Amino acid sequence: MPSFLTAESAEVVRVALAEALDLVDFGVVLLNPAMQPRFLNRHFVTMWALPDELLAPGTTFRQLLDHVCAYQVLLPDLAAYIDQREGAVHDGTVVPTVMDLTDGRRILFKCAVAADGSRVLTYVDITRQKHEEDLQQHARDDAERIGVELRFSNESLESQAAYLASLAEAADDAARRADQAKRRLEQEMSERQELEAQLRHMATTDALTGAMNRAQVLTLGQRELERVRTMGQDLAVLMLDIDHFKSINDRYGHACGDDVLRNVVGQLSSSVRRIDLVGRLGGEEFAVILPAIPASTALRVAERLRSQVANTMVTFGDATIRLTVSIGVAMARDTDRTIEQALARADAALYTAKGTGRDRVVSCDEVEAVA
Repeated sequence: MPSFLTAESAEVVRVALAEALDLVDFGVVLLNPAMQPRFLNRHFVTMWALPDELLAPGTTFRQLLDHVCAYQVLLPDLAAYIDQREGAVHDGTVVPTVMDLTDGRRILFKCAVAADGSRVLTYVDITRQKHEEDLQQHARDDAERIGVELRFSNESLESQAAYLASLAEAADDAARRADQAKRRLEQEMSERQELEAQLRHMATTDALTGAMNRAQVLTLGQRELERVRTMGQDLAVLMLDIDHFKSINDRYGHACGDDVLRNVVGQLSSSVRRIDLVGRLGGEEFAVILPAIPASTALRVAERLRSQVANTMVTFGDATIRLTVSIGVAMARDTDRTIEQALARADAALYTAKGTGRDRVVSCDEVEAVA
């Protein structure tokens, strides 16, 4: 999974990545989970000669399909084909597809589905590979034709030898071109896989802290909840909130606040198991999901995390800042159908921890016992 080795803001990184996507030599379309175009790179715009009206906000994916599919050959029922193509992208069932265009180009189309439901569509011009394949087929056809002629030819042995030498040279040249085409295709595939990995990382990771984003931690948390149930194990949910975080932002500035958020994520990630999940839900609020753990151990883990943060100082410029966190703990119950239900109880416990002095751990069982 790629890392962003920069202290620049998420917006700067996003703009740089968008510019990088404009430099690649294949078309890229990003659709949001509602199947609305989120981004078109420059190569996609030029390869399909998109008119200005399709570059305006509000353009639908169906409008892009209408324009793109009009270039294809042998589509007697264009409307039905567009319906099928739109449905396949929506359902995430698209297999790599070769599109033959009326102007002689050949395009390889692929669709990848991100964890949050976004779609990544790529359009690679493989016309050169098709040309190389045609050359190889011509070479094979020539070889067959020459072989037939040789069998029935009354030419001298010297003439036949010349034909064979020419045939061997043509075959070697065709083999060299085929090898070059294969290497180019492998390089393009590698570059495309790297881009897809970067896009998956962007779709599942909080750009500021490197923790999982809300959508990813809820998705994986639901998966862990279902997994531990099949194994007869428990699962704990921790909700954490940095105490007085607004005061830190107001006093030292948002750059210091960003450092504080990254520091807390670093401590959380280094202090839990590899199977545990750490995610930023928003602002200064985080979730830690602990699968296969009893309640008593989960409370000890929460107290250890609270103590570790409280005993660590964050330095920003000339300032040394002491941090504390409040933590709410809840165990998943047999009646929970979603991970959000356990998170809601942990959030209620967190609210109690904040209201009773902060820098403490409160379990939802304590809150329910008082109620």
